[in-house]
Amino acid sequence: MNVEKFIQKLKKSESFKQFKEEMHEMSVTAGVDGYQTPKAFSPQSGEGKEEFDEKTKDNAEQFGYKIAPKEKRKHSITYKQYATQESVYKQTMSALHEASYKSYKTDETRTTNQKINQSIKEINRAIYEIERVVGHTSRLKMEMGVDQRTLWTSSHKRLHKIGERLNRISKRITELGA
Repeated sequence: MNVEKFIQKLKKSESFKQFKEEMHEMSVTAGVDGYQTPKAFSPQSGEGKEEFDEKTKDNAEQFGYKIAPKEKRKHSITYKQYATQESVYKQTMSALHEASYKSYKTDETRTTNQKINQSIKEINRAIYEIERVVGHTSRLKMEMGVDQRTLWTSSHKRLHKIGERLNRISKRITELGA
């Protein structure tokens, strides 16, 4: 699944529709002083709007300005929309998890070098998270005085398998760096 299809799928989701509706209702001028918003108390529609618009146009022309036509900005978003948007990295990684190697390989949105570099960054981040979990678990085990004999047999098997997987991954990473 390429990124464009993923974005289309995301736009069709119910949570995106709800988010879009909430953004439409949100006020983005709440923290702005009144003097910085000259049309804060202007009539937006109904009685007095045409008269207000005409006075504004006359004032602008008097000082040598022109009123720009009113158009909706197509690509402008608020900070909150930006902050809550899923990053391209997260979209790519979720597409990678959903996609096969073939679609990952033929994805034309990024070059091969970009794909490899992004994957290395993801590996580094994942290993960092694993190190934190292992560190916390080891520290908890030592502080609480848990003996390895008290752990379940399945935990011992899992630890052994994790060790084997880490050895295989270590060899592949060495090959990747060569």
